[in-house]
Amino acid sequence: MSSSRPAAVVRRSGLTQRQFVSEFVNTLTPVIVTDGFEHWTARTRWTLSFFRERYGARQVEVDGVAYTLSQLIDLVEHSTAAAPAPYLRNVLIEDWAPELLADILPLPPHTRPNWLDSWFFPERPSLTSLELYIGGAGAMFPVLHYDNLHTHAFLMQICGAKEYIVYSPDQSAFMYPQEGSGSNKSSVNDPEHPDLQRYPLFSRTVASRCVLRAGEMLFVPAGWWHSAKILEPTITVSANTVNRANWTSFAIDYIDRIRRHRARPQAAAMAAYARCFGFIASLVTMCLE
Repeated sequence: MSSSRPAAVVRRSGLTQRQFVSEFVNTLTPVIVTDGFEHWTARTRWTLSFFRERYGARQVEVDGVAYTLSQLIDLVEHSTAAAPAPYLRNVLIEDWAPELLADILPLPPHTRPNWLDSWFFPERPSLTSLELYIGGAGAMFPVLHYDNLHTHAFLMQICGAKEYIVYSPDQSAFMYPQEGSGSNKSSVNDPEHPDLQRYPLFSRTVASRCVLRAGEMLFVPAGWWHSAKILEPTITVSANTVNRANWTSFAIDYIDRIRRHRARPQAAAMAAYARCFGFIASLVTMCLE
């Protein structure tokens, strides 16, 4: 690996929304916020026992294998690096258990402005995509990636701890992006043990590492490659946002997706509307700053 020294992911507290946007969002700089969601009911209510008691009989699927949530939590509690439990991930809370949304709203002020939640954004349900993750020690997120459509990612750690590894967007040439719609995913599945004979340019990457602990929130800006390793039984919530800092990259991806999935006249109309929305939202944001 490169001998260049990676930049540290700093920890901050007491940030106002304006300070957060100015220092980290507008500069596309990762940061851990240590006091972002203390107002959440989930902060004290959500435990593995809570999910077992409330939802234990509910069936979930991980990598094509079905479990009851109670079975999965048993595996999570006994997970080790040598035998990691299945990692339940990217569960859309609004669909899976919408009543849980009351425990995690409102979102931290740092997530604003979020143009995805605007009534005028041309997509419902919101692409903010509040998702749930439950995993045990030793499990890893299965792919090195940046978040879909160049959205910003906010990762809120309810309990347990994870080690994140992040790479700046200017290292994309070394990441071996997959082709087509998977271009936000690296062909290098395990950054800890990369196959450098197959992916020699990955040796040039410089990673930053940080441990996200209970009560902390990691901001991963648009285009930053990242993955995670679970250090102990953990519950995490993620949210995605768009604002002026990542609108240009988001709009390119979003309009491309529209063109691939819609009939040509409808795609052209939606693309034109999206461009108009971005222009007006940028003007409004500048007026409010």
